[in-house]
Amino acid sequence: MELGDLTVLIGANNAGKTSFLDAMFAAVGSGRKILGQDDIRLAHGEAMPPKERQVVVDVRIRPIGENGEFADRFPEGSFWTALWGAGIVIDDQEFDEFMVFRTTLGWRVEKADYVVERRFLREWRPFADWLGTPTQDKLLTAAQLEPVALHYIDAKRDLEDDLRRQGSFWRRMTEDLGLSGEDVAALEAELSGINQQIVDKSEMLQRLKTNLADLQSVVSADSAGIDIAPVARKLRDLSKGVDVSFSTAGAQSFPLSRHGMGTRSLASLLVFRAFTAWRGDVATANGDKLHSVLALEEPESHLHPQAQRSLFAHIRKIKGQRVVSTHSPYFAGQAQLEDLRLFIKKGGDTSATKLNLSELTKADDVRKLQETVIESRGDILFARAVVLFEGQTEEQALPVWAEEYWGASIHELGFSFVRVNGTDYFPFIWLAKSLDIPWYVMADGEQKPITDLEAALNKAGRPPIAASPNVVAIANGKNFETQLLADGYLTEIETALDEASGHEKFLDWYIENHDGLSLGKNKGSRDYKSEGGRLRAAADAMKGSKTRLAKPLARTISTLADQSRRFPQHIERLLSKIGADHGIQKRIAEVEIKAS
Repeated sequence: MELGDLTVLIGANNAGKTSFLDAMFAAVGSGRKILGQDDIRLAHGEAMPPKERQVVVDVRIRPIGENGEFADRFPEGSFWTALWGAGIVIDDQEFDEFMVFRTTLGWRVEKADYVVERRFLREWRPFADWLGTPTQDKLLTAAQLEPVALHYIDAKRDLEDDLRRQGSFWRRMTEDLGLSGEDVAALEAELSGINQQIVDKSEMLQRLKTNLADLQSVVSADSAGIDIAPVARKLRDLSKGVDVSFSTAGAQSFPLSRHGMGTRSLASLLVFRAFTAWRGDVATANGDKLHSVLALEEPESHLHPQAQRSLFAHIRKIKGQRVVSTHSPYFAGQAQLEDLRLFIKKGGDTSATKLNLSELTKADDVRKLQETVIESRGDILFARAVVLFEGQTEEQALPVWAEEYWGASIHELGFSFVRVNGTDYFPFIWLAKSLDIPWYVMADGEQKPITDLEAALNKAGRPPIAASPNVVAIANGKNFETQLLADGYLTEIETALDEASGHEKFLDWYIENHDGLSLGKNKGSRDYKSEGGRLRAAADAMKGSKTRLAKPLARTISTLADQSRRFPQHIERLLSKIGADHGIQKRIAEVEIKAS
């Protein structure tokens, strides 16, 4: 998987995003993740991994030029060539330089334990043959990885814990405050004076000191006595007791420990941002090079949607290379298309997919994809499957039918039901196809929707409607509503119209008040009283009440006593196809049987 300046990992739970971040940290992590038997892959049905099976993580590091593009060479005599030496190899085909190394965890008989090793590779092979890549004899040292070390912040981050935990970013920054020796001595003398004043003026502390003095008689006759320090006397100890308070406008300031997890989690990220900037300044001052890498798991945790959107800008400000996993459509929706990597798990195998934007020949296609799909319907990126349709009726009605059909909501099943913009199916189909997300279409049978859909399928490189079982188009030029009338659901439509309008016999009222009215310029008048007039009136009434009618209509039909009529033919075709592809069986409703 290729990593950019900012890489956003998306995908369903258990797709492999955290495992990928763990693998990165095992290979180049600051502090090094300790690998063990539990990290070795188990095949289906295995209780223990075979001893010959290994964890293998290969990493390639390529030089970047001043323009931000890949360079073909590391600068001669640079920090990096001195650091890695013979570990820098040349590609046989492109003649580009890069550093490649392999991290392995394997069983060593002589040590009766699993051992981690890091060795330079001799080349970088294609993925189909990557495991056979020969390694160099020389081991890679921790010092050779430190300038590109990855810092991993998992979803459990909390600044309140960081303030107390040894080795946290906060403690690493505050243990050395950057003061001169003279300043330290003067401040510590003042701290000692403050301590003495507090003890001298506190009756309670005097009482404690007097009673604790009895330790001398119990522990040792030559004890030096008791000294109480309410305030740390040494500056190096101050960081252990530092607290951070935060207040909102017009409210009392409270320590972070009293704030919610969202605030504490965000504070932890902002401290890391300060840490990377400080670490870079120190490296520059010492004449060293540094390439900070951050792996961040679910930064949106505990934050409301607006804060999730705002967080994206803060992460962009963090120096270095960033790899972020997320389940937030608000966060992922702000990423550039080329930064997205979709993790998909099929069976026991995970694949990571990147969008190939070179397939989009028109600049407007990229804009539509970014603005009308990613930014507004980012939930598609996390869907188990996507169902596309044209109008508001389908948007409200299809989920009702789906829940009756499968006995579970589309959200429980992980499906996204999406209304496209008019009949502009292409960006949705292309995205789903490119990211290997199963997709389906329910299309009206009128001329324009059919023409537009055929064009979208062709542009996306997919077969036409007739050859696409995942595309259900209503036949005979009918739309969603008129097909229901043709299927004989007039009675149910009238019931739903009554419910949606709040009036009994709404269709009778509609006919009485609209018969004879103009249909528009050169279109004649409405005729609801001649043969077939009631069907025409129902079609027009449905058209004028789409948003209010859809759900009552779907509920009315999907709960009919006659189970054979609960799902109109085009609805049945769509849902049965989706169910078959995803192993979801149609729910068989309980039928009450009365003995005669």
